[in-house]
Amino acid sequence: MQSRGIVLRSLRYGDSQIIVDIFAESAGTVPFIVRPSRKGRGATMSVAWQPLSLVEVTWEPRPRLSLQKPRELSLSHAWRSLPFEPSKTAMCLFLGEFLGHALHSEQANAPLFDYLVNALTWFDEADAHYVNFHVVFLLHLTRFLGFMPNVEDWSEGSYFDLESATFTRACPSHVHYLNPQESALVPKFMRMDIRSMRGVGLNGAMRRRALEITTEFYRLHVPEFPALQSLSVLSEVFA
Repeated sequence: MQSRGIVLRSLRYGDSQIIVDIFAESAGTVPFIVRPSRKGRGATMSVAWQPLSLVEVTWEPRPRLSLQKPRELSLSHAWRSLPFEPSKTAMCLFLGEFLGHALHSEQANAPLFDYLVNALTWFDEADAHYVNFHVVFLLHLTRFLGFMPNVEDWSEGSYFDLESATFTRACPSHVHYLNPQESALVPKFMRMDIRSMRGVGLNGAMRRRALEITTEFYRLHVPEFPALQSLSVLSEVFA
């Protein structure tokens, strides 16, 4: 099988191998085990398993194995700025970890794959106005995962129920909801795209809160979604 893919995350396995989770266009999320070469061209290929790299991977699927072995794994497109600008690299580390959990069991999904590639391409080419990218990106990702907020039911003074992803005039009986002031931001975020998000002015505290809410929303809808180690680093970069 041959497919384009997006590297979600990579973990060192033993002294000489790496486990690389790849969201493949034709197969969904597939964990691979690779043995990097330390000489010649192989030494330069480490970028192929950096978070959110676009790759081309060829393998023979073995359903009984938990880790697949690629016959070939190479970059299909080299990002212009993501691996080199510290702020973008920090965001890629966070998004790679986030997507690694959110898409852990995702099957082949061509519209989702196209969304990821198009959004990351915009992010790579953006020279400014991308500090809110991760929040807008993750909220719109819910459209493909089945728990997109239903913004048509919003009205002034309503609460957003994080568990049901709906708005309600009555305060929910559980603790997973947003007050009316924060709830009003949900339709604003959902009705914009990454190209129009520059119109939303968020200071550092508001951005951290928006990301905290988004992460909680995913934890409620994605089984076994954990606390993210890279979140504190991202908060410092985009304070």
